[in-house]
Amino acid sequence: MIKRYLSILSVLFGLLHGLVAQHTQHIISHNKETIVTDPSKGANSYKREVVFPSNEREIRQIMLNLKFECPDGMRCADWDYVDHIKVQPKNDSISYEIARMLTPYGGRFQEDWGFSWKVDLTDFSPILRDSVVVDYIHTGYEDNKTRGWKVTVDFEIIYGKPVVEALALHKIYDGNFSYGDKNDPIENHLVPVNLTANNQFNLGKVKVLQTGHGMDANGCGEFCDKYREILLNGQVIHSQQLWMKCGGNPLYPQAGTWIFDRANWCPGYLLQPDEVTFTLDSKEVYTIDLNMEPYETENPSARELLVAYVLEYGKINSVNDVALVDIITPSNEEIYSRKNESGALAVIRIKNNGRDNLKSVMVHYNVEGEKIKKFKWEGDLPFGETALLTLPEEIYTDKESATFYVELKRPNGKKDGFTGDNAKQSVYKRPDILPETSVIYFKTNNKPGQNQYKVMDSFGKIMFKRDSVELAPNTIYRDTLQLPKGNYTFMVEDTAGDGLEFWYKAKDGRGDVRLLDTMGRAIKHFNSDFGSHIIYNFRVEPNTTYQLDNAPSVTMFPARTDGPVTLDYFSNEKKKVEVIITQQEDESKIMETHSYGELDKGILTYDLSYLPKMRYYLKVVVDGKEIFKNRIRLKE
Repeated sequence: MIKRYLSILSVLFGLLHGLVAQHTQHIISHNKETIVTDPSKGANSYKREVVFPSNEREIRQIMLNLKFECPDGMRCADWDYVDHIKVQPKNDSISYEIARMLTPYGGRFQEDWGFSWKVDLTDFSPILRDSVVVDYIHTGYEDNKTRGWKVTVDFEIIYGKPVVEALALHKIYDGNFSYGDKNDPIENHLVPVNLTANNQFNLGKVKVLQTGHGMDANGCGEFCDKYREILLNGQVIHSQQLWMKCGGNPLYPQAGTWIFDRANWCPGYLLQPDEVTFTLDSKEVYTIDLNMEPYETENPSARELLVAYVLEYGKINSVNDVALVDIITPSNEEIYSRKNESGALAVIRIKNNGRDNLKSVMVHYNVEGEKIKKFKWEGDLPFGETALLTLPEEIYTDKESATFYVELKRPNGKKDGFTGDNAKQSVYKRPDILPETSVIYFKTNNKPGQNQYKVMDSFGKIMFKRDSVELAPNTIYRDTLQLPKGNYTFMVEDTAGDGLEFWYKAKDGRGDVRLLDTMGRAIKHFNSDFGSHIIYNFRVEPNTTYQLDNAPSVTMFPARTDGPVTLDYFSNEKKKVEVIITQQEDESKIMETHSYGELDKGILTYDLSYLPKMRYYLKVVVDGKEIFKNRIRLKE
């Protein structure tokens, strides 16, 4: 009877999500389109005319889903260029940049690689109407015959009553401004802008897309940390550092300097705009101004790529209205792949779309086939603000994969003004099963003071920890774990954000980390080029068969060398292995081939100093199948 009850609940959840899906439409402007550079201009435009909903249709939300893949018959592109997505409505002379993509270093991605990002475009819904030209602009100068991207631009439109009445959209700045030039200071361009408020004005929003580029003697603008202020009628209403740490990028590892922190962006990142809301004492003329941190330098070359909008809104349509923005974990979305430190606890993001501050909301959640859990959140969330919630009870099912459901109910104990965005579902993947006794294999590099590792249960209790002061350089540690039944998280941290290896820091050496069973077989391999951290969730189930990680682990170091290259090979099984070194630009030109009849573990060294100074590929072929390919830069 209980199972039948749970089954009925799951069906009801499914029906709910089916109803929500009927109010969603996907409008795709660029469908798996190959995007390449135009080296003669430095920018290549891909304009497509798209028909969006008419003004008569109410739009609740617009999400942009952007997917990158390697193009057919070409390599993924190499460089971290700036791409713009601009729109121009029919009969409008103004072009609006609605999104900005910073492309990844794709030199090590395989043919089947792909990654997706998303950003909320609801503020632009007044101009995403009827006939619109969507222009995807790919910048850069690299070769356009052998490398590029396959790009999909998908506008996900959710119909329904708007959260708030849209009144006006003003573009106030748009440019690639010099920064640090005393003869052309940026404040000459970021001048105060006077606007006249709509008669129905209730609240406003400043929306900024800004990234720093160029490289002067101080690393500005790409690699310098500067602040920006937003002023309303001459008073600072917001200040922030334009800086982003990149070692936790969910798209990793990349081929270039992906770990280096940058001026409000990282390689392989869909820019999330900066947003500041404001109200007015007088609904007449008001002034918005952006100011950058004062800065001057000799031989300036820094640029601030900046577009800013002011949006005016009228009445908020509901008094009590909560939305479930996203399920962070469990999730199979790539952008959340590094955010699973909560282990078996679910994490969601909610938003207050109601006029009254959100003081409480009921959260119902369950894994498909399991009993519904209930949690009452209490807080104080103003209109338009979001909050991350960690749900208090562990989730687990024996199924390898299942649907996870979340629904929000009774904001402030009242009826929700719009229930269409109260529920979502995601994909739950059962964590790997480990035996009661396992072994952490950890080999340090030359900078062990940057590392520590630990095992915690779902609620943060530390079951095992090895601190940085306990680690010596170039040393192998084998720590035996004995854990009772339950859910756990294994975490490795690197304070420098450069992992146990990074090609640019070859002098730091390389380390390794994996989980083994008591017979020395790999249960889980980890990539040493991990940036700031590794987070791995697992479950201990006594007397349960566990899976081995039988795919060979292959690492090569360094990637930039004057000759020596070391290949570290680890496998649970002996296999026929071939190591092939070819030219990068013409892989049919084979420099070396090495064959190993029955190899399971080994550290193999090759001296390439006799070869011409250029770029090569090192490939590893196991039983006739290529399983590893990495680029070698042979330097002078």
